[in-house]
Amino acid sequence: MKICIDPGHGGDDPGLQAFGIMEKNINLDIAVKLKQLLEHERIDVVLTREKDDTLEPAERINRINQSEADYAISIHCNGGPVSEKGVETVYGHSSSAGKELAESILKEISNLGIVRRRAYNKLNAKRKDYSFIIRETGIPVVLVETAFITNPSDNHLLSQNPFRKKIANAIATGIFNTIEICQQKSSHWALPFFNGIREEGLVHDEYPLDKQVSWGELSMILFRLLEKFKRKE
Repeated sequence: MKICIDPGHGGDDPGLQAFGIMEKNINLDIAVKLKQLLEHERIDVVLTREKDDTLEPAERINRINQSEADYAISIHCNGGPVSEKGVETVYGHSSSAGKELAESILKEISNLGIVRRRAYNKLNAKRKDYSFIIRETGIPVVLVETAFITNPSDNHLLSQNPFRKKIANAIATGIFNTIEICQQKSSHWALPFFNGIREEGLVHDEYPLDKQVSWGELSMILFRLLEKFKRKE
């Protein structure tokens, strides 16, 4: 498994700026932390930039394509009205692999207490992916908008080194879970049963099939099952 990490912006392109911090620095710091976490688990990692370099769009795309990675993660901060906050992930509209990874990363980052917004795809007027980083690459790419740098509470979290490490860890966990789920889809004995309870609406997310189930998760499944029985009476 090989992952290409793209820290958005850099050099002459600072990205968004708010409350004294610049997006390019946040993106790079999270990317470096993510690289260390992935390499610790013996996953090959390539960074499109390892320092405060300026990368033209064509060069950024070229580095991703030449990496021969299985997935690419492009790390960004979001921006908007001061009231807007939370995490979003973007994937290619025709990429089922990208969608799975985007949903997994979204879930893990939102578990840190950041508002969970959406995993989505966005098209331009030509009905192609709006983001060039997704549109022009030949591998599944997930663009991670970690939080709103323009929101005071999100910005405060992004400005803290320990929290940036938590974000990197959440992205890594999302990657690990996706890899495990993909492996299970081709081999795990319990996959037909899990697909069955998903089709019945008893669970909605993907889960590693050998992961232990908490009392909270079990309660949710049993409650949904009881609700289905009540509706049939």
